[in-house]
Amino acid sequence: MKKIVLLILLFSNIAPMIKAGGPKQVAKIDRSLWPYEISSTEEFDFASKMEMLVFIDVFQLRDQIMIEDSIKKFLGVEKISMSSINLWKEQTKKVLMSNFNALTNTSVHNFIEIPKPINWQGLANAASSLEKSVPGNLKAWFTEAKAFYDSYIYEQMRLAALFPRVTSEILTLQNSEVNGFTFGDKQFLLTFDDGPTLSGGNTDKLISTLSKNHMNGVFFVLGDNFNARLKASSEQKMNELYNSVVVGSHGKVHNVHPKYSEWQYSITFTKHLIDSVITENNRAGYFRPPYGQRNDNMIEFLGQNDIRVMLWNIDSQDWNAKITSGEVADRVITLILLWRKGVLLFHDSHSKANEALPIIWNSLKNSDVNWMDAKQMK
Repeated sequence: MKKIVLLILLFSNIAPMIKAGGPKQVAKIDRSLWPYEISSTEEFDFASKMEMLVFIDVFQLRDQIMIEDSIKKFLGVEKISMSSINLWKEQTKKVLMSNFNALTNTSVHNFIEIPKPINWQGLANAASSLEKSVPGNLKAWFTEAKAFYDSYIYEQMRLAALFPRVTSEILTLQNSEVNGFTFGDKQFLLTFDDGPTLSGGNTDKLISTLSKNHMNGVFFVLGDNFNARLKASSEQKMNELYNSVVVGSHGKVHNVHPKYSEWQYSITFTKHLIDSVITENNRAGYFRPPYGQRNDNMIEFLGQNDIRVMLWNIDSQDWNAKITSGEVADRVITLILLWRKGVLLFHDSHSKANEALPIIWNSLKNSDVNWMDAKQMK
């Protein structure tokens, strides 16, 4: 009962600061409070187990007290879709149950058992007992993790509440869309939006960092940015730039395409530009809708042009001025531990990805995380 009262107070303090136009907060966490390494399979799975349990505890507490009117007040949104919220909740439960079944060995530092076979009620019970059993060296992390998931679940619930009136990555519209939750356990794909930058800018630096670390990713370019750089250089230079990665479309301009009268031209212009410049081996048959906003007509049009929508399920928030590159790394590592699979969203138009990714890779070395080859995703 005490937990619920505290959570209600937290919601009432956050809600007035939120406007329907966009969230005023970003979920951040300090991973230095986690006292163990995560650079081995056993340590990764133990950390993953703990992150999931804290998420479930916060998730359950919210679910117990959230009715439609209180959700509206909490999110600061007047019109919400309860059916989308409920669908998001059910899908979230399925992902987490699958993730617990994927844990290989959580015997290290173990102090809480998960009943088998895995079911949601068993996980909820284990999560609710976590606070009483967490050892002293994890108490600071536990407090930090609860605050992180307070904010993160707000982010996710808000997207669900607005869907499909405002589409986003939170749910798919059609089965052809890729969002990362269909990947295998510990499989992750790096993606980067909004480039390219001018010669010598963040795009060049990021691709160089990827190459030096034997990584690659999908770069979703804006047609106007791509065309401007092409005119300032050459086709050969553009292919040299993207030689080790693959290029997908983000549209001609960064407009909300369902409300953009020239959305078809935006798609065809960028596809033709990429196809005419980038060699086939470095082209990705995917479209990343700006802000994740799209509709069924757009998906069908893309399908007619042999293009699929690629969304994401791990948002680095690297575009956000309220988060540093170190905080981006901590957020992404935490969400990798939570979701255990996915498409990661970064932006090569900003410098934070280039600074955060080496931290992420170093933290996860020897943990059997599989950084997927973008050239196999075509």
